[in-house]
Amino acid sequence: MSSSTKHGSLGALTLGALGVVFGDIGTSPIYALRESLRTAGTEVYDIYGVVSLIFWSLMLVVTLKYLVFVLRADNNGEGGILSLFALLPGRVRNATGGTKYFFVVFLLLGTALLVADGMLTPAISVLSATEGLETLNSAFATWTVPLTVLILVTLFAFQYKGSNLLGRIFGPIILVWFLTLGLFGFIKVVERPEVIEALLPTYALDYVVHHGFHTFIILSSVILAVTGAEALYADLGHFGKRPIRIGWIFIVAPALVLNYLGQAVIAIQEPGEDKSLFFALAPNDALRIYLVVLATLATIIASQALITGVASLSRQAVRLGLLPRLKIVHTSSTVIGQIYVPAVNLIVGLGAVFLVVNFKTSSALANAYSFAISATMLMTTIAFGYVAAEKFKWSKKALILVIPVLIAIDLSFFLATVTKIFKGAWVPLLIGFAITYVMWVWRKGQAALENALRKQDMSWEEVEKIIKSGDVSVIPDTGIYLSSSALKVPQALIAQINNLHSCPKEILIVSVIQGDVPIVTAKPILKEVNERVKQLYVWVGFKQDVNIQKTIIEHVMTATEEAECTYYLADRKFLESSSGSLKGLTEKLFGILHRNSATASGYFGLPESRVITLSTQMDL
Repeated sequence: MSSSTKHGSLGALTLGALGVVFGDIGTSPIYALRESLRTAGTEVYDIYGVVSLIFWSLMLVVTLKYLVFVLRADNNGEGGILSLFALLPGRVRNATGGTKYFFVVFLLLGTALLVADGMLTPAISVLSATEGLETLNSAFATWTVPLTVLILVTLFAFQYKGSNLLGRIFGPIILVWFLTLGLFGFIKVVERPEVIEALLPTYALDYVVHHGFHTFIILSSVILAVTGAEALYADLGHFGKRPIRIGWIFIVAPALVLNYLGQAVIAIQEPGEDKSLFFALAPNDALRIYLVVLATLATIIASQALITGVASLSRQAVRLGLLPRLKIVHTSSTVIGQIYVPAVNLIVGLGAVFLVVNFKTSSALANAYSFAISATMLMTTIAFGYVAAEKFKWSKKALILVIPVLIAIDLSFFLATVTKIFKGAWVPLLIGFAITYVMWVWRKGQAALENALRKQDMSWEEVEKIIKSGDVSVIPDTGIYLSSSALKVPQALIAQINNLHSCPKEILIVSVIQGDVPIVTAKPILKEVNERVKQLYVWVGFKQDVNIQKTIIEHVMTATEEAECTYYLADRKFLESSSGSLKGLTEKLFGILHRNSATASGYFGLPESRVITLSTQMDL
């Protein structure tokens, strides 16, 4: 089945991809060349060299790496760094020690840096757009930070309403944006057509050879031109490969190249115009106002796409056991991907505002932004290489020819941005390590919890013996329990027997099985364990939600019968001590994460009025 058939019409998908996939990279001309030339210089030789570096970065990173190679690593049609994580062999993904474990932590850091990117992208994008007001009147300089904060607060505050309506106009607005980029750039290129020579690779190579280490400094700004490239892979499942490739080749890439060339003409003609190269493309104040307004809209759209992406990433992380259960609100009854995660939205929103208030200019934020981009791209490439070898069984020849080249490109950018570690790059690194530590603690705590629960396991034979002994009373109703396996007696039932000395006459165990693929289409299966117990297996992908009540009504019993059932859940309270496997800060943090995770009843779609929660104390 072709991507256009699977996802929708090719034209509509390509238009939609413009707004969601290319929104971030589409706004990079506002600041990328400006920041690069501030480091490189304003001589014609420098301008040509930097433009050539930008052009070939776009070709090598976006066209070669992502469009040709990385898009092949789809997980049942889905992409993104967590799809790569899910594609890893279980022995690697679940490793708790050795080199494989460090590789997993490395990949978790890449995931965490995408969350940092979700803070940085709205901050630098919207701030760079509002700075365009300064080109109209220098008095507007005092307005840029407050206006940016107002836009960001409004954007994050309205996330609970969903972005479905806004999403419908993403594509058309961004299409106008790219057409404007190309047209304004083309007008300047016509004035000085020889600037097209800057696209020759010789200018980039010559610049690298003659500038040596200084090239690394420049690359730390050049990488800003490829910001958002990760979205091509992350949004693969929404649009498919063909619309993404068509959108890039025929619309996005030509518009970006023309705009960078046009800015190069401005840089040559007006060497002092380094602060507003992009907005200087507008020939008069009226068109400059148009460009500022359009740029603001484009950056809001790019920010919205990142915010939605971080929400989706958070849900995937929960499904893969990397984060505790988070409250997820579906903002659309028709669009699956429209979700709102309050906790994540608050953290990312506060982070974006904090960055704007503290850094104050897009130039100051550029160092932090470039590091987050380079680190994420490098980690994606390394993970892709591992998946290509282990999962897709690429030949040694193919691996040797492709992977080292891709790693070398990404490593060059990464090492370049490392030079800015004390000039703002420490910000995403700090955020990334903090989020990675949280995921590591959660994984470690869950493993300790599983080990502790094994000590409390009870067999069904033991349950029947206790019932026959008369030590517990049999309740004449149906009890529904959550458990990973029918071979295990649910912890809630064990607590009920031990503490309440009761047991339902009929028992339905629901096992929600997390798949390693984004979407699972398999239907639930009902099995009989014994005369008293039945088992319902429900499969779910890491991009799917599950409503157990609805599933039971559809596959096990009528709505009337379900209304007479009682749901039983187990809750754990952890004792802080030095005797368990978790100690110190790790134990305290896991306890906080566990206490603040979303309730199982809300997470799995259980009727709150018929849920009984039984608590037990445990020492991890």
